[in-house]
Amino acid sequence: MRTVRHTKNDPEFEISWNIRVEVFVEEQNVPIGLELDEHDETAIHVLVYDNEEPVGCGRLVFFDQYAQIGRVAVLQRKRKLGVGRVICETLMNIAAEENAKKVILHAQLSAEDFYKKLGFTPEGEIFDDAGIDHINMFKLL
Repeated sequence: MRTVRHTKNDPEFEISWNIRVEVFVEEQNVPIGLELDEHDETAIHVLVYDNEEPVGCGRLVFFDQYAQIGRVAVLQRKRKLGVGRVICETLMNIAAEENAKKVILHAQLSAEDFYKKLGFTPEGEIFDDAGIDHINMFKLL
């Protein structure tokens, strides 16, 4: 059974952090100093459990009229099973409940089609972030 929890306490944030380190730092070679940033303290974080095993996470940061999805990470052995979709749909629902007009994200090019299936539209030029090609994407709510 899959459940989604808001990471409201330090132990759960540490679980999310460990997933992010495994996915971004260890697998994708993102420098650890870039992974934790100033938005982690104020963001809404979600953590997905599959039969009580933490398997994915993501966060939502609010700005004036929009929210930004970020740090969506799913453990390699749990990819292609809908965990990323659950994370993103949960974060989009939270954004809508908080009256955000638009959700944006910086998609790795390898995940662009995944986000398109969720209704996101690419915008602008490809850019490098931590040595990985990204593109800005948005979805109106």
